[in-house]
Amino acid sequence: MRAIAIDDEPRALETIRRYAEKTPFLQLEQTFRDPLTAIAWWQEQQVELVFVDINMPNLSGLKIREFMPQAHLIFTTAYSEFAVESYELNAIDYLVKPIPFDRFLKACLKAKSRQELLTATPVQQPTSTQQQASLFIKSGSKHYQLPVDRILFIEKDGNYVTFHTSDSKVLSRLTMPQVLELLPSGFLQVHKSYIVALQQIEVLEPHQVTIAGRRVPVSKTYRSAVLEALAG
Repeated sequence: MRAIAIDDEPRALETIRRYAEKTPFLQLEQTFRDPLTAIAWWQEQQVELVFVDINMPNLSGLKIREFMPQAHLIFTTAYSEFAVESYELNAIDYLVKPIPFDRFLKACLKAKSRQELLTATPVQQPTSTQQQASLFIKSGSKHYQLPVDRILFIEKDGNYVTFHTSDSKVLSRLTMPQVLELLPSGFLQVHKSYIVALQQIEVLEPHQVTIAGRRVPVSKTYRSAVLEALAG
């Protein structure tokens, strides 16, 4: 995974450089002390991962998302009070200085997992002679065909959703209303962060359902709709 680091403190950049050298899957391409220079470079190179400080001259690190919409962001700062705002920007992680190597590595592994979802092998078309209804879902620069009858549930994660199917996961930058508009009948929102395929429900309990062995929460807001749909 290719990365850059943006921080106006040379010692902070040196720490990230040392940690990156110890992380086998991470290639630190450049470091920048000026966020504006970093933005201009990224728009040409578009590396996957950006480590960015928050309190910097010229531009707050919290504004970086506006200029690097596809990048995975890991915020690095001496202050903890920006954590909530950073996660609202769909950051991978929020590291408070001084950063221990284990926290750095954990954040990088999270970024790697998300990138792997975005670049996953496309789901193969069904082999049945009867063509199944499918959705084409954009993930990164690719579109993946998901047979509707293989979709188990959809999980919201920040500005992204993950389609969990019987044999894969596909990450896409969609809102829950957009997902509901794409799906045919037979799917129901059961929580602010979950939509399920009704025919895939194995166990129904007061506060959750079980699908393919995975427990999915059912909030009070949607409980009556779930009961009504299953009864009907």
